[in-house]
Amino acid sequence: MGAPDLLVTVEAKDAAISPDELVRINKDKDLQALRSAGGAQGLIHAANLGTDLHHGLPVERVEANRARFGANVFPGRPPPSFLAGFLDAIQDPMIVILLIVAIITIIVGAAVPEQRAHNGWSEGIAVLVTALVVVFIAAGQDYNKELQFQKLNKLKDLIDIKVIRGGKQCVVPNTELVVGDIVLLDTGDKIVADGLCVLNQGLVVDEASLTGESDPIKKNTEDDPWCRSGTTVNEGAGRILLVAVGPESEWGRTMALVSEAGDDMTPLQEQLKDLATKISKFGVTVAVVCFLALFIKWLVVNKGWNNDKVNDNGPLQFLLYAITITVVSIPEGLPLAVTLTLAYSMKKMMKDNNFVRVLSACETMGGATAICSDKTGTLTENRMTVTKGWFCGAHSDEVPAPEALPREAVVALGVNVAMTSKAFLIENEDGTTGFVGNRTECALLIMCRKWGIDYKAERERLHADLFQLYGFSSERKMSCCVMREGGKLVVYNKGAAEWVLKRCTSQMTAQGRVVPLSEAEKAALIENEVVAMASTGLRCIALTTASLPASDATDKPADWWEDASNVDQNLTLLAIVGIKDPVRQEVPDAVATCQGAGITVRMVTGDNIHTARHIARECGLFDEAQGHVALEGPVFRTMPAAELMDMLPRLRVLARSSPEDKLTLVRLLKGQGEVVAVTGDGTNDAPALKESDVGLAMGIAGTEVAKEAADIIILDDNF
Repeated sequence: MGAPDLLVTVEAKDAAISPDELVRINKDKDLQALRSAGGAQGLIHAANLGTDLHHGLPVERVEANRARFGANVFPGRPPPSFLAGFLDAIQDPMIVILLIVAIITIIVGAAVPEQRAHNGWSEGIAVLVTALVVVFIAAGQDYNKELQFQKLNKLKDLIDIKVIRGGKQCVVPNTELVVGDIVLLDTGDKIVADGLCVLNQGLVVDEASLTGESDPIKKNTEDDPWCRSGTTVNEGAGRILLVAVGPESEWGRTMALVSEAGDDMTPLQEQLKDLATKISKFGVTVAVVCFLALFIKWLVVNKGWNNDKVNDNGPLQFLLYAITITVVSIPEGLPLAVTLTLAYSMKKMMKDNNFVRVLSACETMGGATAICSDKTGTLTENRMTVTKGWFCGAHSDEVPAPEALPREAVVALGVNVAMTSKAFLIENEDGTTGFVGNRTECALLIMCRKWGIDYKAERERLHADLFQLYGFSSERKMSCCVMREGGKLVVYNKGAAEWVLKRCTSQMTAQGRVVPLSEAEKAALIENEVVAMASTGLRCIALTTASLPASDATDKPADWWEDASNVDQNLTLLAIVGIKDPVRQEVPDAVATCQGAGITVRMVTGDNIHTARHIARECGLFDEAQGHVALEGPVFRTMPAAELMDMLPRLRVLARSSPEDKLTLVRLLKGQGEVVAVTGDGTNDAPALKESDVGLAMGIAGTEVAKEAADIIILDDNF
């Protein structure tokens, strides 16, 4: 890898691969040309990207690459036209009928002397003015709505992306990305520009949005490094080198062919428009029938046509009667009133930090009878801090100083926290520390920083020694990595304490010795440490390590390494930490408001049941005295159907739940006639968000997959 400063000095005219050729290689997925250039590293020099696979793009090079390769923005829809909206509104069948009626009334009122004497034409003018007022209001509303949709679409399409620039991990908007950027990918991330996989940590990408193939694709740096914009990361993590952005990317080319509408009518609007049309047709039919009946009677009474009596309670008056019936029967303002109401609701919700992606959600949310809410970041602040724990055989009511722990334990904990995590900390201009990534992992990074451990330096130092990385999953409730250390493989594992303890066979003592951990001792740890801390609302995370023979790297088949359960065995317990995440100050009042409106609020979380119960009590949604029930996922999914349906109205907390449990709960509630709203932030929450009547994704903690599945995005993650 070359030094970034040296790469900056290379002139564009010295590039062996031009920007157009780079676009062609990417578009055609020309693996032969990529290999001929020397892979990703060779491509950097050949196309003069001015970047470095390890340190990223120098900050001073960003603008030069943007000018040379283009910006990561797509051609927008043309600005709305009031005239186009006016012409569209005036073609509405109800308006057309009114205009025809108005013109006929004006002509009759002006042409017939008797009508002219009584200003009969004025009624036509009144109808014409009414129709034009409706048209102008409708056109103005459509114009404003289109402007609002364009603004909201810009907000919807603005995504924070983790990149490496100038040797530092940072977060930039997707519109600021340029060719040459090194982008960090994690499970649930949306890929927003075309790139080459340069670091693969079990990276699996869902390309269904582009190819229609339902099976996710495993990426690697050799045979299939192409990562396309518009796709999402299903599993694993990795880094990609951006080679095409904006209109030159796969998504950009697709966007050039497809224009999103964004202004579909809601179900209520469609129903009311249909109702108004039916009423109008019925009114016109009645008017025609009345005219014909009166006209036929007039012909019979007068024994045929009589010019002298045409305007003497004759056909002319009958025509005016029919016109009056038509005008009265047409509810031209009904659909417009609903549109105005929904637009007002949408604008008001935006002020409350609720970005409405689907307009019909405004209607449905008003009728919600049940809310299934996440805990972390929704009911709580998502500002986690390690407050106490069990460290190397001893309980501590605060985080101990590193000097109080065995040196080997501190080193192992530092490596564990740094290498099993993809989160990072950023220093804000106001002196505060910002969290990027999983908040639990950020809390552990803060703990290590207090011990004087530089997690960035650790990642830099150990990067080349990383053998395998298994990200956190809702099914396993843990994550781990395998490192090469001194002729052996060392496993570092962390996760939900009671799950990790099941896999532990030993523990490290205060003297740094590794001693066996019996089943009785594990049970005591769960009761005295995990349950005790969880009962006060703390999230309990266990950190462990283990050793494997170095020969396993070559002796074990590739599919053996794909299953993390093969690695997470015979673990040595280092620490169990309790992480505090306070309840949001406004949540108890919000829950009380929902309950007062007849809405049942349920907490669905992956946390320990004791932690969940404590937080639920603080929020005011769980009270044993009222017969409320708290269940764990494994119990919930094995309960007999009859017993489950009987208990469902009393269920308030579902802990240690899987995504399938949340989906099952939503289906059961909908089956009972409930209108269900669901909040979620993870990739695995997407099925429940889709299944619910209203899906609400977290704008800050939520993955892009969750946001795409949701109807409303809560921009501040606030319940």
